[in-house]
Amino acid sequence: MMSRLRKLLENWVARVFFVLLFLVFVFWGISNVVTLIGSNSAVAHVDGRPVDVSLLQAEYQKELGRAMQSNPAQPDLAARQQIAQAAMTVVLRQLVLQVEQKRLGLAVPDSVLRQTVYGVPAFQSNGRFNQAKFNQVLQANDSSPDQFLALVRQDLGNDQLVQTVAAGVAAPQELSNRIFNFVSEQRLAESVDISAAAQAPPALPPDAVLQRYWRNHPAAFTAPEYREAKIVVLSAQTLAPGQPVSDAEIHAAYNASYAQENVTPTRSVQVITAPDRTSAARLAALWQTGASWSAMQAAATKTGSSAVELDKATQVQIPSPDLANAVFAAAPFTIGGPLQGAMGYFVFNVINETAGGAPPLSQVSDQIKQQIQLQKAQVQVNQDVDNVQDALAGQTPLDQLPGNLGLVAVEGTLDANGSTPDGQPAPIPGGDELRNAIIKAIFAAHPGDSAQLINGPDNGYFAFTLDTITPPAIEPYDTVKQTVAAAWSQDALLREAEVKAAALLNAVNHGQSLDAAAQGAGYSVSMLPPVTRNAPPSGVSKQMVDILFSLSQGQATMQQTADGFQVVALASINRPKPADDPNTWNEVGQAMTKSLADDTVASFIAGLQGRDKVTVDAKLYAQIYQ
Repeated sequence: MMSRLRKLLENWVARVFFVLLFLVFVFWGISNVVTLIGSNSAVAHVDGRPVDVSLLQAEYQKELGRAMQSNPAQPDLAARQQIAQAAMTVVLRQLVLQVEQKRLGLAVPDSVLRQTVYGVPAFQSNGRFNQAKFNQVLQANDSSPDQFLALVRQDLGNDQLVQTVAAGVAAPQELSNRIFNFVSEQRLAESVDISAAAQAPPALPPDAVLQRYWRNHPAAFTAPEYREAKIVVLSAQTLAPGQPVSDAEIHAAYNASYAQENVTPTRSVQVITAPDRTSAARLAALWQTGASWSAMQAAATKTGSSAVELDKATQVQIPSPDLANAVFAAAPFTIGGPLQGAMGYFVFNVINETAGGAPPLSQVSDQIKQQIQLQKAQVQVNQDVDNVQDALAGQTPLDQLPGNLGLVAVEGTLDANGSTPDGQPAPIPGGDELRNAIIKAIFAAHPGDSAQLINGPDNGYFAFTLDTITPPAIEPYDTVKQTVAAAWSQDALLREAEVKAAALLNAVNHGQSLDAAAQGAGYSVSMLPPVTRNAPPSGVSKQMVDILFSLSQGQATMQQTADGFQVVALASINRPKPADDPNTWNEVGQAMTKSLADDTVASFIAGLQGRDKVTVDAKLYAQIYQ
C-alpha cells in the first residue's frame, strides 16, 4: 500500500492534490482556533459595556438554591426559565443603577458602610460586632472582606438611589378613599340555621325503593380496592425508643450544646410615643384602666402620638437606649412611663418576655435523650442496611429474615388511603411520610414482584411483597341494606331541611323580614359577625362573603352547610369614615404608597435600561437554564 502511494506521489498532479489537501486542513484548523478565540461570553450589554455570563450564572445559582429550599425537586424547564429571568432582572438592575451612580457622582461614606456591616446579626456576639465571626462567616461563603465590603457599598449606593426616587411618591387621597371604602365597608347579616338532624325522622320506604336507591348510588356502596401485603420497615424512628441512654451521655450532650448557648433575651412590647409629658401621662392613665391596644392606638392618633408594637425585640433592636433599659427592667403587663427620650415621651406595655442564657438541664433532659436515641438508632440502621439488602438479594422471604436486623414487620389488608377493611388506620410503623410512601409503593406494585429494600423518607427503609389484590366492587344489597336505609333517611332529612329553608328564603325575598318569617316557622334568628372584604370573620365562608356584597339591604340568600341549610338576610350596610377607623386608613395609605413607589422605581429602572441601550444575547442566555 505504501509503495503504491509513493509511486502515486511521483505524479505532479497528485502532488498538487496533496498540497491542496494539506492547506485545507491547515486553514480549517486555524479557522477553528480563531473562532474559539473570538467566542462571546457577554450575555448582555449595558451602556455599551459587556456583561459576562458568569455574573448571570452566579445569580441564577442563588435563585435556584432559594427555589429548591421550598421544593427540593429539580424544577422543570418552565420553572428554570422563570428563575433565569428573575436572575437576569437582578443583574441588569444592579448594573444600570451602578451606571447611574457614576453619572450622578454618588458615594457611600465609610462611616455608613461600617455602621451597616456592624449591624448585621450574623457578625455579632451578644449584640456586638465580632471580627472573628465576621471572617468566619465570609470564609464559609467563599468571600473575602474586600469582596463583601464592595458588594455592601454597591447595595447601599443602589438603595440610596432607589429610595430617593421612591421618597417623593404618595398615594392620591381620592385613590386611598376609594380603596378604604372598599376594604372597610361592613355588611351585617341575620341568619337562620335549619339542621337536617332536627327534622322528623321519615318512615322507611318499601324494600323496592331502597333497592332502587342502592342501584342509583353505586359509588356510595362500592368497596374500594384492597391489597394484602407483607411489610418490613427499618427506621430510626421505630428503633429509637429502645436505645439505652445513660445519665452521663445526657450530661455530656447538654454540656456540648445547651450549656454553651447564650440565648439573647427578648421582649414583645407595645410602645406609644407622645409629643409631650401631659399627653403621655393621659395615655398612661387610660392604659392603666385596662384599655385594649386597639383603643390605645386610636387614642394615640387623636393626641398626635404614634403607636408601634415590637415583637421579640432584643435590647439593641429597640431604637432608644433609655426605652430599651426600661422595657427590659419592667415586669410583663405593667404599664410603664411616661419616660422621656430623644424622640418624645414613651408609654409602654411589655406583653411577652423570653429569658436569656441556657435552659436548665431538667427542662431539656427528655429532648436530649430522644436526640441521642435517634442518633444511636440511625447508626444501627446504617449498620443493618447492607445485611438486609444481602438477605433480600438471596431471595429470603420477608417472614424468614433474621431477627437481629432491627426490622419491624406487619402483614394485613389495606386500601389506597391506608385503612383496613374495618375502617381503622393500618398499623404501618414509622412516621407519616414513611407510611404514605409505603402505601403508594404497594399500590404501584404487582403481585409476584420480588421484595426490594427501598430508601424512603426520614432515612427509613422498607420492603414488601404484594400477595393479593381485591378489585373494587359494589357490595351486595343484602350485605349493606342497613347502610342503604341510613343513607336514604339522611337524604330525606336533608331534603326536608332544604324545602323549609327555600320556603323561608322565598318569604324574605317577597317582602317579609327574616325575623318575622323565622318566628312564624318556629326558628330563632342570630346575627353573623360584621363581614368585610378585607378580613372575613371565622365561620363565614368566602362564598358567603362574595354573596353578601352582591345583595341589596333586605335581600336574602341560602347555602348548604355541613349539617343542613342556612338562610342569610342582609340587615344593614355600614360604611365607616377614615376618622372612624384610623388604623385601616393608615394601612391603606401606606400600602398604596408602597405599591405606587414600587411601580415608580420599576419605571425608573426600565427607563435607565432604555437609555443605556440594554441588550441581551438570547442564545447565550438560554444556555443558562436549558
